[in-house]
Amino acid sequence: MSAPSGLEARSTDHSPLREDWLAHALSTAPADRPAAEEAVAQLYAATGRPPPDFVWVRSPAEAATVLPAKEIFRYRDNWQTVEAQIAALVSDLRQRRRQRGDWQGAPSRQGTDLRRIVREGLIPAINSTMPGSLGIGWAGQHEADWQADLNAPDLELLDVWVTLTRSTGWWWPREDVCVMSDRPTAVHVDANSLPHNDKAPAITFADGSRAYAWHGTTVPRWVIEEPDVVRILTERRLELRFAAAERIGWETYIAQAAPPLIATAPDPGNPGFDLRLYDLWDQITLLLVVNGSVERDGTRRRYGLRMHRWQRDPLDAAASTYGLRADQYSQLLRRT
Repeated sequence: MSAPSGLEARSTDHSPLREDWLAHALSTAPADRPAAEEAVAQLYAATGRPPPDFVWVRSPAEAATVLPAKEIFRYRDNWQTVEAQIAALVSDLRQRRRQRGDWQGAPSRQGTDLRRIVREGLIPAINSTMPGSLGIGWAGQHEADWQADLNAPDLELLDVWVTLTRSTGWWWPREDVCVMSDRPTAVHVDANSLPHNDKAPAITFADGSRAYAWHGTTVPRWVIEEPDVVRILTERRLELRFAAAERIGWETYIAQAAPPLIATAPDPGNPGFDLRLYDLWDQITLLLVVNGSVERDGTRRRYGLRMHRWQRDPLDAAASTYGLRADQYSQLLRRT
């Protein structure tokens, strides 16, 4: 059986536009402070305010030590604050985009969805480095996903948002001051450009704040650096259990945790290897398979696929990953 889509290297069928925005989202280059400050000053001017004082920090986590506590959750229902008025400006920009139909053919949805990379991968990971919400702010380079689909150079203030995405990390506007964060100093991703590092932090900032991720899922440090079966079995969140089990390897996990084996069957798509179905956790079964493709070192990788509890037959389970019936899957030739 071959690894399903998403476990192999990403497709190279990506538009140059998508790749350009992805590069900005993953950038670790120093911020272009003059360009970023000028762009923010233009947004302040659009709300009728003079340019603010700028305070640069090394990370979003460090911003929490700079923003006064009263400034973080202030006046949530007061639309006269600068951050609320800037939010209204960007909301209006997006609304006019929808009304005009200014789309680039959805390049952000080519390959691994850019929105998924940014909104489900990068932003949650960076949020995990902070003690809590810092109130209204913007993600700078991580606003790339919605801009990638836009084709409207004449929309007012769009160039300002483009500049911010291309020049800085996260930022938080307040009445007389704007706190701005540098970009990360290191970002590690998997073959699908999702934040991932199986040995160390996936995202690191200059102040030492860091985020851990496993194929796009934000995880605590122990999942990457200190995974063990006891922690896996006592973890309440299924996605963290899976990440930690994959981190130590399903064969190791099964050998140590000994989940009940439901059934085995020869894999017709991979002669000489078996499909193994295990009773795992909480309405979940695991199909352990051997990849049909040989790794560079000559070995074959084993991987686990999450299945519904009602799956009790390995052939049925394997067939379902291809949208087939068991009898159809059993007639497959070897998959590579």
